[in-house]
Amino acid sequence: MDDFQGRVEANTSVGPGYYFMKIGLARPLGAVEPGQFVMVRLPSADYFLRRPFSIYGYGQKWLSILYRVSGGGTEYLSGLKKGQQLAVLGPLGKGFEVPKGRTPVIISGGIGIAGIHLLWQGLKRKAVCFFGCSTEKELCLIEDPAQDGVVCSTLDGSFGFNGNVVQLLESRLPQIPPPLQIFACGPEAMYKALRSLLDSQRIPCQVLLEERMACGLGLCFGCVRKTSDESEPYKRVCLEAPVFDLWQISL
Repeated sequence: MDDFQGRVEANTSVGPGYYFMKIGLARPLGAVEPGQFVMVRLPSADYFLRRPFSIYGYGQKWLSILYRVSGGGTEYLSGLKKGQQLAVLGPLGKGFEVPKGRTPVIISGGIGIAGIHLLWQGLKRKAVCFFGCSTEKELCLIEDPAQDGVVCSTLDGSFGFNGNVVQLLESRLPQIPPPLQIFACGPEAMYKALRSLLDSQRIPCQVLLEERMACGLGLCFGCVRKTSDESEPYKRVCLEAPVFDLWQISL
């Protein structure tokens, strides 16, 4: 798989430490599954390895990412200006699968909205989206927190439900018509809480895992996670995922 040559079309701050980037591509990206990602090569010799980012949005010759500044690479990325060039490898990985006959429920924690946004767009009038963050200042990650089908929580109680997003889901779960299919993207602590909440009913749940990646192609085995697959327990997040069945991964 070859890199796509890209050009920054927009790179704007959407909130404290959060940025939205739109990248124009020299050729069409092709088909994309919600939950897939790209590896971005930064235009600097100081950053040799590509950085993985979930595909937030895309069109025939463009894609967008939503990211948080969390280190030197993303700090550099946030300073790129319109017209600067970079390279993109993708789409990569295994995305979400939407089964028929189940009520879809989307759970997002903070910047996890970036990994689940495409799925939310595709299911817009058929799913409830539960979004949780620390404070109302992070509601910038949601296009419209008050839109129909979105229910928000903040840890400090500054907007919506006072608590974390799994507690919010627990309070609303009896009102959602079964059978359910849950899709989630967020921190690992959120997945552990989800597993505890859903365990008694064993509700199907797909989760998107984030791991440090070197190649994104499954060659280096640097992003392996243990699963319950007895024949081949260790799976590469970049190749066999990043979307896993919650009940098959070790947390």
